[in-house]
Amino acid sequence: MFLSWAGYAAIGIFIAAYILFAWKEEKKTWVAAGCSLLGLGVVAVASMQGVALSASLSACTLFGYYPHGSPWHLCGAPGGFIEWDTLGLLLGLFLLAALLNRLKVFQYVAIRLADWSDGRPYHLFLVMSFLSFALSAFINSITVMVVLATITIEVARALGTSPVNLLLAEISCSNVGGAATFVGDPPNVILGTYFGLGFDQFLVYAAPLALGSLVVTLLGFGLLHRREAKEFEARGLTEKLAEERKVAVELPPLPQLDRTRVALAVGAFAGTIGLLAVNIYIPPSVGEIGLIGALLALLVAGRSGWKELLKGLDWATLGFFFFLFLLVGILDLTGVIGAVAQGLGSIGGRNVLLLASVMLWSLGLLSSVVDNVPLAAAAAPIIAHISATPGGPPVGAMVYATAVGTDVGGNGTPIGASANVVGLAVARKAGVNVSWGTYIVRAFPVMVGGLAAANIVLLFWH
Repeated sequence: MFLSWAGYAAIGIFIAAYILFAWKEEKKTWVAAGCSLLGLGVVAVASMQGVALSASLSACTLFGYYPHGSPWHLCGAPGGFIEWDTLGLLLGLFLLAALLNRLKVFQYVAIRLADWSDGRPYHLFLVMSFLSFALSAFINSITVMVVLATITIEVARALGTSPVNLLLAEISCSNVGGAATFVGDPPNVILGTYFGLGFDQFLVYAAPLALGSLVVTLLGFGLLHRREAKEFEARGLTEKLAEERKVAVELPPLPQLDRTRVALAVGAFAGTIGLLAVNIYIPPSVGEIGLIGALLALLVAGRSGWKELLKGLDWATLGFFFFLFLLVGILDLTGVIGAVAQGLGSIGGRNVLLLASVMLWSLGLLSSVVDNVPLAAAAAPIIAHISATPGGPPVGAMVYATAVGTDVGGNGTPIGASANVVGLAVARKAGVNVSWGTYIVRAFPVMVGGLAAANIVLLFWH
């Protein structure tokens, strides 16, 4: 498809934004804001020159509120590049996770499970890896890794073993866990809200792909961990001495829980997830359910805590999403999304499995070196364009393959996902440095194996 000068300008702005995201990670919200405004200027000039756009440049085109399943809307027809559902749901999930973290729920669970491992490295590996996977399926991976990385380093030091392999396993399992559910990772939220998919649909179709990847991830890191476990046992840990060793391990003290407030917080979180699970039967959109969860979190925090909860919210990330949606919308307006969709469609034709596999591997490998959120935001309209062509394949398999690919692919390098950056930053602060070489040698092959396992599951489960 022929692109106008505006299309090429939009591509240039998007590539520049990507480079700046990686170079100025701490200022990516401002980068997204500046690039999206520059892109809007390009679109405005193109519109005045009579350059053909995919839609008219209007407030409804850019900011229209017309979410799936909601009886309330601000524009007369579906449209709008800002995914308000995504922003509303993320706001609720962020506040609920912050509340549970503030009440020390995650720390309590992690210490309990570390104690249950009896001080054995291999038991600890399995327990913490599964915990990372399970928590990240419902909680932001940043929160999960802040808690788990801190406890892992303390426990590993008490056992006299290196925490590196355990940390890498937790990071990888966190990203794989995020692929399993609708709310596990921002790419899933973006794709799910864009196509109006439900919580149950992600469990049925995305979770099996994630579980296949989890098996390979555990096997890969399990083989690496087995060496360390054997070295540990060679230093004197036997069945007879296990209990003595358990006593010798100095775990962090269990936090004192406000049981009433914890019960209310867990209930609020479970209630929000429950509403998402039955969303196809009730009128509120997923974004509005997210706002309900946010309100419940503030109510549970109480008069003494709600201000701190809002103050500590990651507003910069929400702002980044807002401007990122505008940036992707500019690509759509200038015809770039349609051109990419046409190119992918010519590669895979109507073969949905081939197209899904292409999305899984291409976006998965890209996610090793670039942020998966912009990838998912750009992939959503591409999938929609491919599916909208006459005789085009259904969106389902392509959406779930994209979600799992962008999540699992993030395991490839230290900057592939937020869980990687945060987990390694916590370790570095504690004096444990993991080099790029060490990370890639251990984690990249496991990531490739995880993508392959997900692809195999996809062939039989679509």
